[in-house]
Amino acid sequence: MGRSSLNRIGDIARHYRIYLELMRHWDAVLPGRILRVRYEDVVDDPEGNVRRIVEFCGLEFEPACVEFYKTKRSVRTASSEQVRQPIFRDGLLQWRNYEPWLGPLRDSLGDALTLDY
Repeated sequence: MGRSSLNRIGDIARHYRIYLELMRHWDAVLPGRILRVRYEDVVDDPEGNVRRIVEFCGLEFEPACVEFYKTKRSVRTASSEQVRQPIFRDGLLQWRNYEPWLGPLRDSLGDALTLDY
């Protein structure tokens, strides 16, 4: 017998909370060694965030880091078409199409939605 969708939603919420706990652990064990990168921030300011990531890694910034879509090299991954395009905002709000059905997940996540990791 299959599991109900509410059980699966509970699993998603549980896994996300475990992720938050794990990240808190790494922050405690390795303070200042974990860089948080929010996709929305990268979309809003690709160059600024890429510079921040590259600097955090101790590397030198190169324009190709933000112009990755101009590469001529072969790409053999499932994302090969996406690699040829700049970062767009298009997908950021697609979740809203499913908002009417996200209530149970929102309820299961509770304060995890507002925690500042």
